Amino acid sequence: MIHKLKNIPKEDWIKYIIIMVATLLLCQNFLQMHYSSDTYVLYSLGYMEYPSKYFLLDGRLISTVVCYLAGILNIPIKAYIIGMDFIGIIFVGLSICTVVKLLEKLIKPKSNILKLSIICASFLLILNQFTLEYLLFPESAIMCMGLFMIIQAIRIMIENPKHKYLKIFICLLTAGISYQGLLNIFPTLAILFYLVKEIKDERPYKVKEKEFFIDMIKLAILVLMALGICIALVKIGTKALNSEQDRRMHLMTIEAVRLRGETVMEYMNELWNECMAMLPKHTNTIVLIISTLLIIALRPKKEYFLQYILILIMAFSICIVPMFMFNTGVCGRVNVPLTMLWGVSIIVLLTLISEKPEKKIISKIIYTYAIVSFLINSIFIMQNITEHIAANRVDENTGATINYLVKKYEEETGNTVTRFSFMYDRNPQQYAVGIKPMQSLTERKFACSWCIKAAVNFYCNKDLKYTYMPNEIRERFKKIDYKEFSEEQIILEGDTLYMLVY
Repeated sequence: MIHKLKNIPKEDWIKYIIIMVATLLLCQNFLQMHYSSDTYVLYSLGYMEYPSKYFLLDGRLISTVVCYLAGILNIPIKAYIIGMDFIGIIFVGLSICTVVKLLEKLIKPKSNILKLSIICASFLLILNQFTLEYLLFPESAIMCMGLFMIIQAIRIMIENPKHKYLKIFICLLTAGISYQGLLNIFPTLAILFYLVKEIKDERPYKVKEKEFFIDMIKLAILVLMALGICIALVKIGTKALNSEQDRRMHLMTIEAVRLRGETVMEYMNELWNECMAMLPKHTNTIVLIISTLLIIALRPKKEYFLQYILILIMAFSICIVPMFMFNTGVCGRVNVPLTMLWGVSIIVLLTLISEKPEKKIISKIIYTYAIVSFLINSIFIMQNITEHIAANRVDENTGATINYLVKKYEEETGNTVTRFSFMYDRNPQQYAVGIKPMQSLTERKFACSWCIKAAVNFYCNKDLKYTYMPNEIRERFKKIDYKEFSEEQIILEGDTLYMLVY
């Protein structure tokens, strides 16, 4: 291992250090205390109870072990969150470095501008807007380690070492028990890197096509095996913990399928057209149109163009099909292949142009396209993480106000608040006024049913017990519909805090 590190050229060391530093700079706002809905629940349940409520039920064994270990070592949660994010960012940076190394090995770039464009495309492929959710939650390091294992599976696929398929399976299974949603990244990346390899391979296309077809079948079997084990672990965990959790969609009639289809189209509109507010509307469509036109302008072999279309179909299918099987909702972290298509398209373009150096004008356009795309993506990454921190500040202000009202009430009445109840107003809002609607990244934690009590407990430094809300209080709340937080949404009576969630 040390011998291999010593053999890395100085130029590559400098390049990898720059990539790691750039990754840290882009994600630096995660290196402060920040909160997802899960963070409040972790504070409420603690290291030892949290895994059994969430990780074990989802078959996420590595996250379970790490969480238990943090509890045994009594690591402060603040240090745990920041430390896990730092490790996660390192894994993201290492993933980008690996992709750059693989692409340079396949494409063999001769010009510095092509090398720079490959780095830019690798950032777009790995550190895109939906990837940010991997860094959002307390188990961020594990999710990003899973991403790194997917990239290692791709590396093994390309380098073709001894026991290749066994090693790929181990990588996929490790990624799966880190976070099952990571497995849907592999097919898109596998086809992409095979396409790059085929474009640069001088052997007859029929030979390459046969090799591609056979390898894809083998890899598909490995993915299904890893997914099957993950599903089995979920069932075992659910049964062992006597949980009634079931995230599957039970579509028993044609009408149910039709209705689910309408919901899925709404989800896809939010994910693809709206970009979950993480990019300007229709960015994905515009990028796809520009990329396709540039690919056509390069006049590649029709087989290569069809394989590019196959990547697009695979990315969409692998995101849409699970929506009919599981209640995934609009979720960036399980739909990363959609935002990977920007990087995928540019990598295909760079591979094609490397074979046609005579097309100087198109080359300049493609290089400019790659660099500008990287800059746009980077700007929005920093903006979106900053927006997450801003959403946290809104929650902190809400929590501080609730805590003030509780303390004031307890001092004036002598009553101690020990119970909690809440209800939603007529039109509840998922996001605070002025905050971009980016799902988990900026959702109001005081609007998420599974963490409202945990958030109130956190800011009030209490362990409130949930109780039923009397009809009298419900009637008083029913007459009100708020657009922002107000003290009027809090009613304190006896030993109970009643809250109207706007």
